[in-house]
Amino acid sequence: MPNLSYYHVEIEKASDTKDVVIKGEVTNSSDKSYSTVAVRIILFKKNVTIANVVFTINGLPAGATRAFRKTIEELNYDQVGEDISRYDIYTETAF
Repeated sequence: MPNLSYYHVEIEKASDTKDVVIKGEVTNSSDKSYSTVAVRIILFKKNVTIANVVFTINGLPAGATRAFRKTIEELNYDQVGEDISRYDIYTETAF
């Protein structure tokens, strides 16, 4: 399993739409470089899942930290943004 860690994860409103944006950083602490990393993020309103998406980060060299940003068009921040109580983020696969 890849040794990847996620930091500074923030959930906010997109600047030009009402979509939800998730941004942060991923660090590759392994000695292996990855051309593609698939990341799953699950957003919760209380204990109910309101979003479950996978996105990719391309080009993550060994020892590197990369910023990521994922827009979730299916969610309107004005309707759910303040109610997001937690998230889970983890690596699905890396190669």
